[in-house]
Formats: sequence, structure tokens, C-alpha cells
Amino acid sequence: MEELQSYATPGDIGTLLKSIFLEEARANGKKHLFIKENHIYDFFPFLLHHFPESRYIFQTRDPRDMALSYRKNPSHRGGIVHGARQWKADQQKSLSNFHLLARDSKAIHVNYESLIGSFKEEVGRILTFLEVPHDEGIFQFYKDEITIENAKKLGAWKNLSKEIIPTNVNKFETELTPLEIKIIEKICYWEMLHLGYTPKSVQEELDAISSDKIEELAFEEELKFPRKLDGPVLSNMQAKSRFYQR
Repeated sequence: MEELQSYATPGDIGTLLKSIFLEEARANGKKHLFIKENHIYDFFPFLLHHFPESRYIFQTRDPRDMALSYRKNPSHRGGIVHGARQWKADQQKSLSNFHLLARDSKAIHVNYESLIGSFKEEVGRILTFLEVPHDEGIFQFYKDEITIENAKKLGAWKNLSKEIIPTNVNKFETELTPLEIKIIEKICYWEMLHLGYTPKSVQEELDAISSDKIEELAFEEELKFPRKLDGPVLSNMQAKSRFYQR
């Protein structure tokens, strides 16, 4: 606690966070910070004010695969309906920020499917955007000792210590039912079109799905897929909640 108090005066959250991250970077011999955060839109004004030099990468994934992954993760409550609704909300809240930042060359859009399909090319584009020197060693990330240790901490992180899996796309085609796919497309339709994801269903098929049918599936999934939080995930969520409330 005394060390944290030495980083910033009470109430100066911006300086405190910057000091903590920079200290961690120095401890690991790093010159740059790259922070992954799904809900950055919740405190975007804070970041613009305290970290005006930052650049942003807006990554999207096919909502049908995202919803499937959401259902498989025990840290999430419910299944594909919750997952699809979360994806839709994330895109709606993020896109306005992205377009404003992209106008000032402070943000780029990275498509998950392109990233794993053309890994070196997409990483090269990201490094150029961030003005970070290209280093072939970056493609050996899965051999890094810290990465290997992190992969052991949570089941959802197990793939961190593996090479990129280029086939990790379109799993929804074999693992979701036709109705489940239609429901996801119904929920995410306009955002999918905007981001270049083509629905498999025609408009008439989606119009035929009632809101009652969606709510029925959502209720069934809440019972079938209750949230099961382990210690690290719970601590992370609690810490974020306290920060957001500030």
C-alpha cells in the first residue's frame, strides 16, 4: 500500500495507473504497453483525458463464433442469446468511438478471421500502425515463459501458449443448430452487415423468428449454463467494477 501511495497523490487515478503499468513494463524489460480490454467504452473519456497519446485497435469476431465461445466459457451466464446480445452491445458502444479515432489516425479495425488467417501480414499492419519496430521474434510469442505461465492460470487462456490456430473460424456451422444461427443473426443483423459478416439466413427467415422464441431460448440457456466464476476471474471482475464506479 505504501508503494502505491508513492506513485500518485490520493485521487489521482490517472497518474496511479500510468505509474503501475510503467513499473510493470520496466520490471519485464519492455518499452511499450499493450492492454486488452473488452469494455473500453465504459471509461473512454477517462482514457482520452489521461492518455491522449494512446492508439487503439478495434478487433471484431464473427458473432456466431463469438456466441458459441461465450456459451462454452463457464465464466459467462447463459448461452448464445446472451453472447449475441453482448456482441451487439459491444459493437454499438465501440463503433462511434472507433470512427472518431480512426479519423485522427488513432485507431484501426482488425478482423479476427483475417488476423489468424493472415497472421504475419495483419501483425505487420498493426506494428506499422503502432510505430513499433518489426521483429520476427514476435511470432514466437507462445514460447515466452511469461505467456506459458499465464496460459496455466485459467482454462480460457490455455491457447495462449499455442501457435495461432488458423482453422479456429466458422465453428458455428457444425456446433450450432440452424435455429441458433438464425437467432444470432436476428439479434446482430445490422452490426454484422456493417462489419462485413454475411448472414446465412435471408431476411424473411429472420423476420419469422419472434421475440418470444428468442426469450424462450434465453431462459432455457440461463438454466442450462449458469455462471461459474473461479477466483482470478471473480477478482478481476470485482476490481473492474470498483474502477468503473469511480
